[in-house]
Amino acid sequence: MTSVADQPLADAVQDVLHPYYPRDAPLPHYIASQFNMSESLTTLGSAILLISFVSIVLISKARTPLSTKDKLIVVWMLVCAGIHIVLEGYFSFNHATLAGKQTVLADLWREYAHSDSRYLTSDPFTVIMEGITAVFDGAFAVVTAYGILADSPIRYSAQLITSLAQLYGDVIYMATNYMEGFKYTNPHPLYFYGYFVCMNLPWIIIPTVLMVDAVKNIYRGMLIAQRATAVKKSN
Repeated sequence: MTSVADQPLADAVQDVLHPYYPRDAPLPHYIASQFNMSESLTTLGSAILLISFVSIVLISKARTPLSTKDKLIVVWMLVCAGIHIVLEGYFSFNHATLAGKQTVLADLWREYAHSDSRYLTSDPFTVIMEGITAVFDGAFAVVTAYGILADSPIRYSAQLITSLAQLYGDVIYMATNYMEGFKYTNPHPLYFYGYFVCMNLPWIIIPTVLMVDAVKNIYRGMLIAQRATAVKKSN
């Protein structure tokens, strides 16, 4: 039986009965995942493959034949939309109880949280950032994919907005952890480099490339429009 004098020690032990960093992160409602690491990653990979397959089907029904670049962008945007809306949306709605939920999506977040425990502690920045990402980034990713498939003029504007939002959010997210000495990240190479670095780099590299592509095409379109206007005025 724990005495009153031993209670603070018992509370301290209870506070660290989890595998996350910092070791004293307050997770009193933490429950271990049902899935192990390989099962969680397999589940995520299977979902991405399913969305990719759906993307390929939609590409085959596009209004006009698409270039290889545009096909890849459609797949990327729809995969992003799935991650933003479903996975990050789930986090946004369940962040307060995520550490103790027994669902597939909660297990995925508990696995990723080895690289950033802020996902289990309702960190205000993380909750706000992911909420914005789920609603706005997810919606604009869908609009971008639609713009490509429907050959709509909205495509490049949506592509620019989506990519800028993804890049900005990811840079701020990683930079805040860096500024605090990566104290939320398990220092093991798998979690630091495999999860925190490698899983986030695509949302820095690819959006940067797509922003450049969008700006070039918007500039080209405006240039053509200006020249057409000049010709019309001269006649």
